[in-house]
Amino acid sequence: MALNTTICHLGRATTRALGTAQPAASELPPMPAFDYTPPTYKGYGREDVMRLRKQHVNPAVHRQTFFKNPPLFTAGKMQYLYDSEGKRYIDCFGGICTVSAGHAHDKVNAAIAEQMSRLTHTSNVFMHGPLAEYVEKLTSKIPKETGLSVAYICNSGSEANDLALQMARAYTGNLNVIGLRRAYHGASAANLALTTMPFYRSSVPMPINNVSATMSPDPYRGLWGGKHCRDGPSQTLRDCDCAPGVCNAAAKYVNEYEDHLMHMCPPGKGVAAFFAEGMGGMSAAQQSPIGYLAGAYEATRARGGVCVMDEVQTGFGRLGSHYWGFEAHGVVPDIITGAKSIGNGFPLAMCITRPEIAEAWANSCLHFNTFGGNAIASAAGIATLEAIDEDGLQANCATTGTHFIQGLMKLREKYDCIGDVRGKGLFMAVEMVESKETNVAIAPYKMLAMMEKIKDYGVVIGRGGVYLNCFRMQPPMCLNKEDAEYVTAVLDRVFGEYERGELDVESFNPNK
Repeated sequence: MALNTTICHLGRATTRALGTAQPAASELPPMPAFDYTPPTYKGYGREDVMRLRKQHVNPAVHRQTFFKNPPLFTAGKMQYLYDSEGKRYIDCFGGICTVSAGHAHDKVNAAIAEQMSRLTHTSNVFMHGPLAEYVEKLTSKIPKETGLSVAYICNSGSEANDLALQMARAYTGNLNVIGLRRAYHGASAANLALTTMPFYRSSVPMPINNVSATMSPDPYRGLWGGKHCRDGPSQTLRDCDCAPGVCNAAAKYVNEYEDHLMHMCPPGKGVAAFFAEGMGGMSAAQQSPIGYLAGAYEATRARGGVCVMDEVQTGFGRLGSHYWGFEAHGVVPDIITGAKSIGNGFPLAMCITRPEIAEAWANSCLHFNTFGGNAIASAAGIATLEAIDEDGLQANCATTGTHFIQGLMKLREKYDCIGDVRGKGLFMAVEMVESKETNVAIAPYKMLAMMEKIKDYGVVIGRGGVYLNCFRMQPPMCLNKEDAEYVTAVLDRVFGEYERGELDVESFNPNK
């Protein structure tokens, strides 16, 4: 006999029978049409690539290969990927939130090729035009009243966050750096101390001291918060004592942060920096309660610290409502870092700050970067900025992203295995659970079984979250509504197959 339970869905109660099979899924709609023929592939075959990857590539990378039967991707165009067999996939992960304008974007490709035909590289101790043009156009994207006007061009988000940490200590003279639990800021030696996602923590001693993490302000799994606490189209299902537009949870999390500062820092001083993302990346679009960052910034500055906003995944219009994550929170950081979408897949990153912080850092050491801001990277960055504007991608993130999230919310009503849907723009996640009643995260191997089937239906998706139980979706920003509807239909079908017991889940179980 099925167990009945009442679950709150977006303010209304519905009754479901847990364990009652969902009806069989209808046929999938056709994948949206796309007029493109990928170039003929003449490289290594799939079996050779798998063998060589296993023998010679970083074993941690090999072990993270998502699929039992992985496709060999050989081409991409805009929001689509193609494998060695010519099969087309909707790329719903964008190379981990990295492809912004689209795969093989004509404008970006042309800019890189044209720059390579003239000047590939000269050290930045010599003058070249592309860097000057790029930093002018990049800083023009930041509201002038913030004072954020000095740009350091780097090669990766990890490097940018390393630089921000050192700048903060040089400027403040303090050592203590505070981040959030369930955060990811990179895998370099310094950033591993700030990265608190358990699967990315290192077992070797951390070389950077005086780094700690305060409570994660999570309205879904945290101590406080609920269905009135997020900025965006999707709220959690759990009740809270907040009213629409008024989040009481934020102040409680800020109090925890202030308590953390009191125990970690000398009285009244001692904070170098507070690090936070505009929205959690590896934590699968975890959203802070409305007002939390404003309170945390105030507490940081009261102790002499600076505030660093990690925009590696939230910047460049992906959130739709704003170009930068800090704008969506109504705060002004002292340093922002960015990467991923910045170069549409080209290795490029930034760290931008105010002149007085840059001057303190310059007086502390001779900072230099061989490749940062080289001519080709600068050309890629300029073209990406222009493509985002010319193609209307921020507006597309707002409209398509909201449409996408609303479709995912309907799946949350339909399936007991979906605990949460969250996100904003084309930055979203679906958290999978054993049931809404228990809220227990499903095992990672069950995620892999579903991901394999999702891939078979022509969708590439990511995963993340502190329990590796979340589907992450951060596609190229040119994804359209028809693509979103196809992805939603695929998820609908696979979640139905999972709840009906039709997926071969146990073959993915490492402990079977």
